[in-house]
Amino acid sequence: MKVPQAELQERVSNFQIRLQKNGIEGALLVQRADTLYYSGTAQNVHVYIPKDGKPIVMAYRDFLRAQSESSWEVVPLQGMSKIPKYIQEARHPLPEILGLELDVLPVNQFERYRKIFPDVKLVDVSTEVRLQRAVKSKWELARLEESAQIHTLVLEFAKEVLHPGMTEVELEGLLAGKSRSLGHGGHVRMRGFDSEFHVGAITSGARAAVNSSFDGPVTGQGISIAHPTGASMAQIKSGEPIVVDMVTVVNGYQIDQTRIFSLGPLSEELTKAYEVAREVEEKLRLALVPGRVAGEVYEEILTWVRENTPYEENFMGYGTSRVRFVGHGVGLDLDELPTISKGAKEVLKPGMVVAIEPKFVFPGVGVVGIEDTVVIVDEVGAKYISISSRELMII
Repeated sequence: MKVPQAELQERVSNFQIRLQKNGIEGALLVQRADTLYYSGTAQNVHVYIPKDGKPIVMAYRDFLRAQSESSWEVVPLQGMSKIPKYIQEARHPLPEILGLELDVLPVNQFERYRKIFPDVKLVDVSTEVRLQRAVKSKWELARLEESAQIHTLVLEFAKEVLHPGMTEVELEGLLAGKSRSLGHGGHVRMRGFDSEFHVGAITSGARAAVNSSFDGPVTGQGISIAHPTGASMAQIKSGEPIVVDMVTVVNGYQIDQTRIFSLGPLSEELTKAYEVAREVEEKLRLALVPGRVAGEVYEEILTWVRENTPYEENFMGYGTSRVRFVGHGVGLDLDELPTISKGAKEVLKPGMVVAIEPKFVFPGVGVVGIEDTVVIVDEVGAKYISISSRELMII
């Protein structure tokens, strides 16, 4: 599906307002999700956006495909040293102040830009890009809704294939294959440095409570020391909580969702903790009101858990491995703004999309919790984009 020209124009125009406000004459963008957002193509391109006028897309590979996918002028990139020439040929003056994505740009590449633009002041525009991308358009929300539909069908399929003795990896493979057959894009993008992600955390029992490198409350044991997150080769047993934390993607837009399965009933304690997680999720959803500061919402939720539940020490991890967030932005990246986290300064706005994920981790036992993707709407709170049943899924 091609990104509509009107959608791209709106994105570029809004970004140009940000550039003008900050006294920046142009921005050169190279990070894949950013260039896709502004150009409409995921090919290997540089996108130059002047403070006014039309952007120029410089395609290294593949030029013809980028030309067919983007609504902007696309030129073949025949060497980074020629970028100033392309800018001038598009009738844009060379900027005196040039914005770059300094949160993700490798130092070596930054040094190349300094040589290419020797008399230009290079500044960071990554925060402005991320804040703009945090607020989703109607077109983007429609893609997220399509992704949510795939997720629901995958969970129904999980009910059919789950059985005692199957391995976590076997379950992960079946669910990943099913999601791909339904149109899941397969590639989960993350902006954070050195971040790795594939399907999600398909894990069960005590292994779900094993800590690892990924910055999340549930990571799974993984298949080896080289891949220490996600599913393991261990067999799934009856009566233990099975975490199905998966991402599905349509046209680049990601839904993040977690449901808990069990082969037979869970213990009374785990069942109770799951119902508390659902209650926390609803309180969190209602707290996501435009104008509120994200970090204040985080503190409110932590206070409620501490004062009203016996699970404070198990909330969002345990010990030194507890994470300091209860929600994160999603869209073209899995780690977008805003984060509902300790000290977060982002002011919530209508159209921001957040994956909220209250989870309780019990060492040696397992994990129960829930995760849904929501969109902030108005003073009533956020609206669910996820459409799957939120009940425990007992097989």
